[in-house]
Amino acid sequence: MPACTKKLILSCLTLLFVLLAAGCAPSAALSPAVPPADLANTAYTPVTIHNFDAAENHLDYTYRHSPTRVAITHPGATELLLELGLEDRILATLAPYGPPLKRVAERYSKLTIMAAQFVPAQEEMLEMDPDMIIGWSHNFSESALSNVQFWQERNMATYIMPSSLSKTKPTLEDSVYSLVNDMGKIFGVRDKAAGLIKNYQDRVAYIEQRTSPIQHKKTVMVLQTQSNGQFSLYDSSYVINLMIKTAGGIPVADDIAFIVGAEKVLTYDPDYILYVSFSKNGAEDLSDEDATDQLKQLDELSSMRAIRENHIINMPFFTVNNGGIRTVDAIEKIARQLYPEHMQVPARPIR
Repeated sequence: MPACTKKLILSCLTLLFVLLAAGCAPSAALSPAVPPADLANTAYTPVTIHNFDAAENHLDYTYRHSPTRVAITHPGATELLLELGLEDRILATLAPYGPPLKRVAERYSKLTIMAAQFVPAQEEMLEMDPDMIIGWSHNFSESALSNVQFWQERNMATYIMPSSLSKTKPTLEDSVYSLVNDMGKIFGVRDKAAGLIKNYQDRVAYIEQRTSPIQHKKTVMVLQTQSNGQFSLYDSSYVINLMIKTAGGIPVADDIAFIVGAEKVLTYDPDYILYVSFSKNGAEDLSDEDATDQLKQLDELSSMRAIRENHIINMPFFTVNNGGIRTVDAIEKIARQLYPEHMQVPARPIR
């Protein structure tokens, strides 16, 4: 099964579970985004951005004005635009996959939330009349919103989140930094974007400096529970495996993905389990203690050494699949838990 299809089904299964448990949040009526007051008086130099279509072919698009009516179908992009102070440009977005980061939560709550659980129908998107759409790669398939050419022919820019690509192994440069850099260029906030990237690079450099001399690296399995005693093991096309490597860990089971039974999980003996957690109400993240308890209640996995020794790294689903401003926070958390004796990174709660 193609990796992109696995990503789509994995995301939908998880989010459907959360939404059914929590109920669907009401959506606000759509209204035009209000651009910054000085936007009309600001000169804009056209910029060409290198992005992709749903088949992951490289595709260039030239922005001749800064978008002011942005529809977002990947909440990770919403958090990034809020971090860059671009909430006035967001026409509508999906509900977050769990609580947004605290520093952007209030502004997220004021955005117009689409009624669709995963992605609106093509007709609904046309009625919104955005001038830019940011989303997952699978959002631009013929079975979803249609291909990127369909929208670009209607003068609506498209941007596929680099972290949602599956045909190449991700790097921080091409999955996270490139996203921030592109948003800085498109929206004319290059200095803010450059500042974020420099902050991320400095923090990653420190982690690599502290962990690279370690001779015996810890192995880590990325595990997510599904229904009926089944599990997901994230493969190397997911950014989470890159995050583990950057933190000095060694991902295991990164050559398979999708849905497996307990017997397959038990064929591995990782030093640590990175548990992809989500709460039943979807309104808050599980604490590390609650996530550990949740995993320990799975009798079929109770024999695993990592579970017996409490070597469990709790990581909310939204953080694992964010591809944006949570990534380096998560890398720091992984490094601290794998190598506490080597790490002196200040605690940065992922909230």
